[in-house]
Amino acid sequence: MKKWKSIRLMCLIGAVLLQMENMDALAAEPGGSDPGWICLDGNWYWQKADMTAATGWLSAGGRTYYLREDGVMATGFQKVGNEWYYFHEDGGMNLGDLELDNAVYTFSAEGALTGASWKENTGGGAYFAGCYDTQGQILFEYLCDEKRDQYFDARPDREHEYDGDMHTSYDRYAGLKMDVKLNRIAAARLKEAMENGYADGKNSTYKELYIRNCEDGEAAFDKIMDVLEKQYSRGEAYQDTLDYYRYLGMAHYEADGRHWFMVVLKR
Repeated sequence: MKKWKSIRLMCLIGAVLLQMENMDALAAEPGGSDPGWICLDGNWYWQKADMTAATGWLSAGGRTYYLREDGVMATGFQKVGNEWYYFHEDGGMNLGDLELDNAVYTFSAEGALTGASWKENTGGGAYFAGCYDTQGQILFEYLCDEKRDQYFDARPDREHEYDGDMHTSYDRYAGLKMDVKLNRIAAARLKEAMENGYADGKNSTYKELYIRNCEDGEAAFDKIMDVLEKQYSRGEAYQDTLDYYRYLGMAHYEADGRHWFMVVLKR
């Protein structure tokens, strides 16, 4: 059984923020009537003229911020409405592609997360998706690592040829790329499956895997591998291996300590 990698916190609010020029330029005096940033107990807030904390979207100093319901400035990945965004350590919303650790994230022109992948020439496998909860991230990491293993098992020569200094693309398909559009499809299909029963929909391009009533993400991974191995052994179809697919969407639902997943794979 694989040991799940701990999820890294993407951002920390702390002493670094106290040195950010953009924050200092818009700082307000706590208790004063001028709007601006104030830092209380290590958290940043936007103090309005009536001395209450602002919430929601905020444009200030040429940047866009998001203030949570408690008024605290958001950092890292944050879900707002139906979209995910990334806010840097100084609170400013990310625009354009972003690289963090071993992952690359893509965003729409409005700053919404659209997808993620591992960095090329890092060997593929697992990375932080940015938009899954804890159990969803656990399952995602297992699937990505399994996809990498299958990829190199089928191409043993490429595993030895891989060299990050050569800037090759031998690991081009050695993992699953998170796709936000597929996440939405998976969420809709999970809701439908739980409410109305389930009919497996698959063809040469897509595969759906509905995983019911699991203890956690690790148990869901074991069920998925059992299903794929059984399907592959019956028909020996390449479509029943993770190595066949390139993209992944996933939805997760938890109730009474049990977990349901819908995984949508796309060629």
